[in-house]
Amino acid sequence: MTRELDRIAASTDTSVTIVCGFPGSGKSTAARHLTEVMGAVLIDKDSFAPELEESVMTELTGDPHDRDGSVYARVINPHIYSALIRHALITSHHTPVVVDAPFLGHVRGAAQQGISLAEYIESSVSTPARQVQTIWVSAEPDQIRERMARRGAPRDAGKLANWDSYRTEVLEQGTGDLAATVVDHVVRN
Repeated sequence: MTRELDRIAASTDTSVTIVCGFPGSGKSTAARHLTEVMGAVLIDKDSFAPELEESVMTELTGDPHDRDGSVYARVINPHIYSALIRHALITSHHTPVVVDAPFLGHVRGAAQQGISLAEYIESSVSTPARQVQTIWVSAEPDQIRERMARRGAPRDAGKLANWDSYRTEVLEQGTGDLAATVVDHVVRN
């Protein structure tokens, strides 16, 4: 994977690189590598506003780590992503930025509109964009499960406890196939 990432980094002069994929796919590893190679600033969704996400979800559902439910998708997700994107675009006017986040809904939205993920992301906020490139990190479901179990993050506990449902309802719903049609690069982990 690192050779492919090095090739992408060497062939680009973009200001914002979006690294997306399913949780546990290896996107954080890819994003950290690109950050080093490109001399960029890393903006990671998991560390962007976790206390806000957890406190709101605790208040609304009683589960601070539920990031897969309809309440999170409706109440928190759009606003967190909007702030994350806006922050990346503003920062990119001063230095290259690598963004690490799943962007699953954005992938589906871009595919539904028949536009690239970069165009979809740029159109989602009113902040002027510099050049944006997108990378989807692809991994097999068993590899994702193994990575989630190894990292032991509380946000993965529900996914692992209900793995068969998560696999069929999230991982096998075609988002990875859609990503291949809207991103600039697909990197296999």
